Amino acid sequence: MTRRAAGVALALLPACVWTAAVIPQERFRSTAEMVVVDVLVMDGRRVVTGLTAADFELFDSGVPQTIRELYLDELPMTVIMVLDTSGSVEGERLEALRRAALALFDRLRPGDRAAVMTFSHRLRMPEDVTPDVARLRTAVAALQAGGATALRDAAYAGLALTGAEAGRTLLLLFTDGVDTASLLDDERVLSMARHSSATVYAVATRELPDVKLWGPSAPPATDDRFVTSLAQQTGGRVMYAEGNRDIGPAFERVLAEFKSRYVLGYTPAGVSGRGWRPVDVRLTKRRGTVLARRGYFAE
Repeated sequence: MTRRAAGVALALLPACVWTAAVIPQERFRSTAEMVVVDVLVMDGRRVVTGLTAADFELFDSGVPQTIRELYLDELPMTVIMVLDTSGSVEGERLEALRRAALALFDRLRPGDRAAVMTFSHRLRMPEDVTPDVARLRTAVAALQAGGATALRDAAYAGLALTGAEAGRTLLLLFTDGVDTASLLDDERVLSMARHSSATVYAVATRELPDVKLWGPSAPPATDDRFVTSLAQQTGGRVMYAEGNRDIGPAFERVLAEFKSRYVLGYTPAGVSGRGWRPVDVRLTKRRGTVLARRGYFAE
């Protein structure tokens, strides 16, 4: 899809005022040669490392497959930041968000790329996908807050931004409020997630006194059901911060966890036809919980 055609498609968001460049739609691609699946293995709250291809079994449409490749933090990475800059973020929270984003950029490696998208009731694109950390830092330093919250529309736009670059894509979605301005509903955004190759991690923050919010045992966050469904669809996770001081550690944990994921590659055998193919990844002997994309569209 061309950038111009994608811009027409995103005109389905008339409630939002677009000041960004037109955005290409991503489609999760597979070929007869290779399908790749990004996988996280957890044992409680601990990330499990040190596994090999023999520790996994993978089913495509219920048919067992032979895992031919396993990568660990070897592929270039693209980080799409989709940041809530609505009125509730103004002040100390915006400063904490800036610091968190800048610290993450400092951890990018040669060959990695990133982009910055912001949203209130307006969606903006301060910086397109680039390897230039100086440009990314300038974009984040200039962030301003104000307005309502179009969370679902922003998530859709972030997924549409993910391109066909080599490597892996992390979509880091930050929000601290209830969606008050989106046109799109949950299913439209989740459909885009199923077509995207990005892994979505959401960071949500809410002030709750004397409660440390980390991981799946945390109390529900604002719009928790939507962001949880979005992350689960792509094999990602939701992380919570109690307040401003936890935004930076949450971003750091997202990046560290993303780098700890396994990338499994296989050549589909015994399955054919176009359309949605469910994928199920399991452990053979080791103990742990596997988080992975729920499937892909075969073309």
